[in-house]
Amino acid sequence: MKTVDAKGLKCPMPLIMTKRALLEIDQDETLEILIDNDISVKNVSRFLEEHQMKVSTVKQGELYRLTVSKTGAITEQTRTEEYCEIAPVEASDYLVSFQKNIKGDSDELGPRLMQLFINTLPDIDQKPGTLVFLNSSIFYTLKDSPVLEPLKKLEESGVKILVCGTCLDFFGKQEELAVGIISNMYEIMNLMSKASKVLYP
Repeated sequence: MKTVDAKGLKCPMPLIMTKRALLEIDQDETLEILIDNDISVKNVSRFLEEHQMKVSTVKQGELYRLTVSKTGAITEQTRTEEYCEIAPVEASDYLVSFQKNIKGDSDELGPRLMQLFINTLPDIDQKPGTLVFLNSSIFYTLKDSPVLEPLKKLEESGVKILVCGTCLDFFGKQEELAVGIISNMYEIMNLMSKASKVLYP
């Protein structure tokens, strides 16, 4: 029986790893998934059930063991990001929407200004509730990002970081995501419409 060890990982990685493992096993084979947080268990379970997979869950302390029988259909085109649960934005919250990887028009100065902007966010008193990364700004959420540390600090403090899944696919960078969760335009627009204000740096 193949095992997916997703302990310590946040959405969407448990979903991505589960999808990958299901593609590797044959129909009616069994898969074991190890997860140690409630939200990922709910997200993965919903993903499996909506794709006609039989799943049973056993909790052992902080660890969940999901046993899955591959009875449904999963393909390379099956999208996982829409199964990431996202908490709603509070009415008093504000959102920062990054549209590109530079601030202003200068290709030389623009990236430095944008990095300074992101580096400053963890230190301000009124932090945003949500950061959205679209288009070329998604490069700031990847493994080699120069601002990965401040973004992780923001995420740890409770700031939601949403990364455009279509943009990651376009640039071929989905596997390199290092912070935040993969989202889609419906969820992003829904959150933006509920935010008290939206900033475009």
